[in-house]
Amino acid sequence: LDILTCTGGYDRTVMQLTNLGIDLVYNPGVMVSYSGRLVRHGVRVREGDKIVWAWFMRDSVHNYTQTPRTEYA
Repeated sequence: LDILTCTGGYDRTVMQLTNLGIDLVYNPGVMVSYSGRLVRHGVRVREGDKIVWAWFMRDSVHNYTQTPRTEYA
């Protein structure tokens, strides 16, 4: 499970879930959760700046970065 949180000074942004054929409005402050193994995604920003925080909840990512897995996430 992956979680993306987006913030910044932008508008008219679209998140595309390409293999599902779905386009979503992706405004600042939006959080999206999905399976990165199953759903391909892309984001179009037409104007402004954007910052995305990504949380990857797979144990393999924690093992690779040698960071402990939290009990609350």
